[in-house]
Amino acid sequence: MKKGCLIAVGVAVVLAVAIVAVVFSLTHGAVKSANDFLALLGEGKVEAAYAMTSATLQSQQTLASFSQTVRELGLTDYSSVLWSSRQVRGDRAQLEGSVKTRAGGKIPLAVDLVKETKGWKVIYVSAPRAGIMAEQTGKPLPNEEATKRLTLDSLLAFNQAVQTNDFAVFHGQVSRLWQEQITPEKLAETFADFVHKQIDISGIKGVDPILTEAPTINSDGLLILEGYYPVRPSRVSFRLKYIYEHPAWKLFGIKVNVGE
Repeated sequence: MKKGCLIAVGVAVVLAVAIVAVVFSLTHGAVKSANDFLALLGEGKVEAAYAMTSATLQSQQTLASFSQTVRELGLTDYSSVLWSSRQVRGDRAQLEGSVKTRAGGKIPLAVDLVKETKGWKVIYVSAPRAGIMAEQTGKPLPNEEATKRLTLDSLLAFNQAVQTNDFAVFHGQVSRLWQEQITPEKLAETFADFVHKQIDISGIKGVDPILTEAPTINSDGLLILEGYYPVRPSRVSFRLKYIYEHPAWKLFGIKVNVGE
């Protein structure tokens, strides 16, 4: 009986080792690209690191803004990285771990990569705690025009989901962190009353919002925008939360009221 147990344990260990080997094999290319990307940042070769990013990221962020972001996140102080999680799904890879800086600090890090014709390219970088530190030490809030655009884009995307009774596209546009916490089905359930009453807030387009509170970044690093659109017959009030996920602020929570 004991011998059988030992054999069973031995088989389980061999299987576990095999699974780990497969995971490392599948993710090797993505991990190497991410490591090379971070090493270039640590050497101060920011332009070379930028060249290792995807066409999508480069279309959304210039070299200058990319340089500013990676410096604010502390990644130019890179010394080494330890990956605690690595996944590959088709042409996308997700890595999570922590960067050790030359100053001895640690930065939690998430990196997404996409497989293009020339190999794995970085499409997303997020250093949550480092990002919060950067916000709290002087990163500017979005300017007035950016705030208006951010608010309008979020509310119109939400309204489109309500009009079609399909929250899948809206879900795909919110922050990755919120996506992990809520499903499109749950969003539809939460805002079922809007769908049932056929509420349409598209009238906010072309109208400037009035902020009842100044835009702020709270202690959790979340950007809070709160106010209303003075439209008729009923004004549209909102409270929006955003989290910075490189290279942009992404929706992390939404509250909408329609009424006087």
